[in-house]
Amino acid sequence: MRATTSRRTLIKAASTLAAVVAVAGCGGTRQGAAHGNSITYAFWGSPSRAKKVNAVIELFGARHPGARIRTQVADYSSYVEGLTVRAAGGGLACALGMQSTFCAQYAEAGLLRPLDDLTESGQIDVSNIPDDVLAAGRVDGVQYMIPTGTFVRILGYNADLVASSGATAPTSDMTWDNYAAFLREMQRGLPDGVRATEIEATNMFTLTSWVVGHGERMFDGDRLGFGKSLLAEWFQLWLELTSDGVTVPPSAIPKQTGSVELTPLAQGTAAIGTRDIPHLHVTEQVLAANERGTAISEVSMPSPEVSRSANVLGANGIAISADCGDVATTAAFIDFFTNNAEAALAFKSDNGIVTNVHAQDVLIGDSKTPQGVKRNVTTWRALTEARDLTTTTYPAGLPSLTTELARLYERVAFDRMSVDEAVDAFFSTAEHVLG
Repeated sequence: MRATTSRRTLIKAASTLAAVVAVAGCGGTRQGAAHGNSITYAFWGSPSRAKKVNAVIELFGARHPGARIRTQVADYSSYVEGLTVRAAGGGLACALGMQSTFCAQYAEAGLLRPLDDLTESGQIDVSNIPDDVLAAGRVDGVQYMIPTGTFVRILGYNADLVASSGATAPTSDMTWDNYAAFLREMQRGLPDGVRATEIEATNMFTLTSWVVGHGERMFDGDRLGFGKSLLAEWFQLWLELTSDGVTVPPSAIPKQTGSVELTPLAQGTAAIGTRDIPHLHVTEQVLAANERGTAISEVSMPSPEVSRSANVLGANGIAISADCGDVATTAAFIDFFTNNAEAALAFKSDNGIVTNVHAQDVLIGDSKTPQGVKRNVTTWRALTEARDLTTTTYPAGLPSLTTELARLYERVAFDRMSVDEAVDAFFSTAEHVLG
């Protein structure tokens, strides 16, 4: 039984890029570290993340004499869109910020360098990354990305609202039937204007949990790995919950895909929703500021078979472009980013929960590590120790399919399309964008 955890592209245009930062440094702790060479590390994130990356680069420079790391940073959407633009022009950086959700499309296009020879030789040490996490950086069995941060979507709930409703708190051994019954029970005790849950029907990662929990594969190579009836059941579940007044209204769906701080769960207008682990602490802070409750707790995703985990992990990491002219320096940088304790303290697990188990120990043990970061790590570890995690692979075309899922369900929710029509359209789109 799964254990309950407690408390819980590159550019659209040149103007979207932050200033390129060049940092000179020195040193090398591994064989193969380059001297006097220059590479670029491209990634997505906020100015705060860019500042942390620059701190890591300064530390790398102190270890790798003469190596020079420039950075290119953009917001997530601009970065992903800009990758395609840069790839078409042959201008990909040597070190590329990568994510398991879109890695396949670049690997299959031959734009990423396989990394197996670098991990086997020890130029990039992956011995402290769990195998299931490392697998998130593979495409067709080949390692194309080294995961540096991981994320997993679980259920986060407003513990104050649940308690005041009189409902029994959710647990990590719920089936979907149990979960639906819990939501209906909780709704009866919630104040006016508050709904038990956000609408998860439009969320590709929650749908993935539904599919995996039912013992099916989300993707089978470059096509869907499950049947139409399972998607129809998914849509119908959320239509019924909405009809019963248990969910936020369909008009609130756009709020669920924007800033975490503006979601119904964070604003106190919904009591529960799926979240990546790092979002739990952020949500709790917003609720406290708005005096809408202060405690966000978490449990595992429901699953029809309680022994089968539906907590699907993903990963952010670093890849090497296929035409990189300085693999040695890039490999040394990836190794440092992944394994160096000082780098872990400087980056503070900013882009997912740090994957290196030794770095996790360092973060938990350091008094300067923010409590939210410590909570992320301990929550992740509880899931790991309970073996309450599973993985999936994501094919090229996922972003388009994700957009289509939301569009189709919204049409169903507003009576502009039947469930069967939406399911047929989704599978047709999948055949087109994944094939």
